[in-house]
Amino acid sequence: MAISIILLFLPLIFFSSFSSSTIDRLSGSSSLSVEHADDVLTSPNGVFSAGFFPVGDNAYCFAIWFSEPYSEGNRTIVWMANRDQPVNGRKSELSLRKSGNAIITDAGRLTVWSTDTVSESPVFLYLHENGNLILQNSEGGVLWQSFDSPTDTLLPQQLLTKDMQLVSSRSQGNYSSGFYKLYFDDDNVLRLLYGGPEISVYWPDPELMSWEASRSTYNSSRIAFLDSLGYFSSSDNFTFMSADYGERVQRLLKLDFDEEIENRRLVTWVREKMKEAPEMSSWIEMIIDPKLEGKYDKGRMEILLEVALKCVAEDRDARPTMSQVVEMILHQENDSELV
Repeated sequence: MAISIILLFLPLIFFSSFSSSTIDRLSGSSSLSVEHADDVLTSPNGVFSAGFFPVGDNAYCFAIWFSEPYSEGNRTIVWMANRDQPVNGRKSELSLRKSGNAIITDAGRLTVWSTDTVSESPVFLYLHENGNLILQNSEGGVLWQSFDSPTDTLLPQQLLTKDMQLVSSRSQGNYSSGFYKLYFDDDNVLRLLYGGPEISVYWPDPELMSWEASRSTYNSSRIAFLDSLGYFSSSDNFTFMSADYGERVQRLLKLDFDEEIENRRLVTWVREKMKEAPEMSSWIEMIIDPKLEGKYDKGRMEILLEVALKCVAEDRDARPTMSQVVEMILHQENDSELV
């Protein structure tokens, strides 16, 4: 199964500019407020920003995103702290405590997220130019970093290890944890798991032995890495290279959201049924809801399925335009009327 089915690999080009007045670090007993739009940390190179991000009606999560929008103000989110417990749009804040802990509190002063760290020396929070949010003490010791607790995204220089996992979002506009996760299994193989009501391995093909899927189970280091040039490597012998490998652009590796993965799973399932049955009429019967009890026009169903499969071809350039789809359907309808 192609990696494009499970991972969204995005090269991002930015022309970054930022003001010298932006906040580069949070120190002492200070805080960032959800009510102040300027309470945002910016990386030294201006590529990344961190602050409260709106995720719904009067709902906010503390997040890291690319400073430059990709279209019409839309931001590319690369990490979220409280993705499953958004805070109120008033009186919520992220603050540093004298104890060395960084916490997010809601309007009711309830702690919804914490780094769970302790330090006898002063601490400060800053955003590295690679997108890593780091909590560090005055001696230079790293107490906590966002690279160790990813959400659905892997950035260049960020490691995916045996103790981490990428977890999908529910939908394109819903950032809460979804049902798919990319992780290293106990047999040292990188897998995509569906963790819904029925738990199942989605990728690699669970019907294949690891060696048949070109995976190795012998390397127990369990580590995966994306470099800045577009090369991905995993300790289980899985590698791939981006189509624009070598170009100097900002990159990320993102686990697609649930709805998109589900759509691709459906397409894969239909294609598998096609291979199982020699005749189209027989595999159509295998995929149609039995509750219809055969009360549908098989000829028209064949036409619709043929067109639908062309629309989801793996090669995007091979997919028909909407006008071509209409033309194909009308053409097939006219042919069927002549028979």
